[in-house]
Amino acid sequence: MICIYEDEDYAKLFPLVDLKPVFDLRCGRRTLLDKIRRLYPREKLILWVRESLADVVAEQHPDCKVNITIESPCLFLSGRAILNKMIGVKGPEALFLTNDEVIGFRLDHATGLKPGSGPFEIDLPKEQVNAKVVEYPWDLVNFTRDELKKELRGGKLEGGLSRDAKVVGRRNRLRLGKGGHVWPGVVLSTETGSILVDCNAQVRPGSFIEGPCYIGPGTIIDGAKIRPGCSFGPECRIGGEVEATVFQGYSNKHHDGFIGHSFVGEWVNLGAFTTSSDLKNAYQPVKVQVGARQVDTGLLKVGCFFGDHVKTAIGSLFNTGAVVGTFANWFEPGLSPKYIKRFSWGKDHKWQLKDALTVARQVMAQRNVKMSRAYERLLDRVYSRI
Repeated sequence: MICIYEDEDYAKLFPLVDLKPVFDLRCGRRTLLDKIRRLYPREKLILWVRESLADVVAEQHPDCKVNITIESPCLFLSGRAILNKMIGVKGPEALFLTNDEVIGFRLDHATGLKPGSGPFEIDLPKEQVNAKVVEYPWDLVNFTRDELKKELRGGKLEGGLSRDAKVVGRRNRLRLGKGGHVWPGVVLSTETGSILVDCNAQVRPGSFIEGPCYIGPGTIIDGAKIRPGCSFGPECRIGGEVEATVFQGYSNKHHDGFIGHSFVGEWVNLGAFTTSSDLKNAYQPVKVQVGARQVDTGLLKVGCFFGDHVKTAIGSLFNTGAVVGTFANWFEPGLSPKYIKRFSWGKDHKWQLKDALTVARQVMAQRNVKMSRAYERLLDRVYSRI
């Protein structure tokens, strides 16, 4: 038995985790939870999350038990961990660390353990393990290229590759899922990494894609320039230029404009010519607001972090390292501030919840997704915390 839990550092990943647990964030082709599932395909999984998320998580993961009490020996894994090597489910009790970061523990006597009562203070034998830890939003972006290289191995063409599409580099690095289609006039470069066009995804004429790159089910790449290190979840619409960016899924950037070294949540619509800066003119490390403090990333290339349901007007310009809160509707001229609050309506007003919900239902219906009552209650809780 394995329990995947959210630890107290989930808050460093806001706004990306306003409406989802940390382990449902995408890094590379898969979410953090999907990576664990592939390592332990036969194990029963229990998910421990914030109580406010419990109903939504139970809906989205019906094969898992959510926030139940553990009544047997169990391996506990942090939802922020990316394991490079399996940790045995059975074995002596131990506390697992990557450097100084706790990424899990194993208990023989976990009877009666509940969410929020993790035994991090218990004196367990320490064991260093081969893993990475997602601490901040930019880690999801920076880890993606290497994760794609691991997850996109092998090549199989089950979809349609036009004879007038050009593959530059090794052809066996290109994969097409069933129903995937690459149109004439597309150039795919596998010289820098593999490319997977997943089931029912399309790459339309005029597109140039450099691997490593993952294009999720139903996603459409429409005359776009896709630079290395991009991952697009399901049902996205992508145009313009994108570099080293993760789209969680169900989001639109269908027009010209540049997004680089960024993370884009679900149900986001980026208006035409929306552009993010990912490099300061002074070539200095980028700082990002995390909660009430500014964190120096130590990185020269950092773009923007868009929470779920963000909307931007045509020509929107986003500052280097900007954080755009969940349901923010941004339409102001000029360069954005570094931090935009949840449910912002421009810089001076707040989007009313009933109006935001109406728009969200319409947007989700376009992808044949119906907003559940549990999801609506979660939105109400997030709104009440503004």
